[in-house]
Amino acid sequence: MKTIIIVLLFQVTGHLLYGQEVQSRNVPSIIINTLQLKFPKATDVVWELEKEHYKAEFEINRQKYEVWMDYSGKLKRWKQDFDKDQLPGAVKWSIKKSFDGFTPSSVERLQEGRSVFYKMRLTRSKEKHKVLFTEHGKLLSDQVL
Repeated sequence: MKTIIIVLLFQVTGHLLYGQEVQSRNVPSIIINTLQLKFPKATDVVWELEKEHYKAEFEINRQKYEVWMDYSGKLKRWKQDFDKDQLPGAVKWSIKKSFDGFTPSSVERLQEGRSVFYKMRLTRSKEKHKVLFTEHGKLLSDQVL
């Protein structure tokens, strides 16, 4: 019984810390309009309120997206699942140069303002890295897993 209470408490507090789900009817129209304008093909939209941002999770052509907007409807940042074969040449070159023989997986394209980043896992045999590159191939972060 004690274990169940602790698990439930963790789930509730985790939910509060990371955002509360919001019904579409409770999301301001300016926020919904921004999403529809920027991502008109979005389906299965789920809304959350995280501190001062509305977060929308949705899919377009089976790709997952997450978008954060402020209360005025301004798009602050977004990320999407990304096909490793579509990585920019500069990122592919940096992987080959610094991580020769590693294979990318779990690739995400991140955008904040005009800046674009690529986050992914790189694996070679039992070696794993979680890395972050700029769109120009500059390695910003390398975490050995």
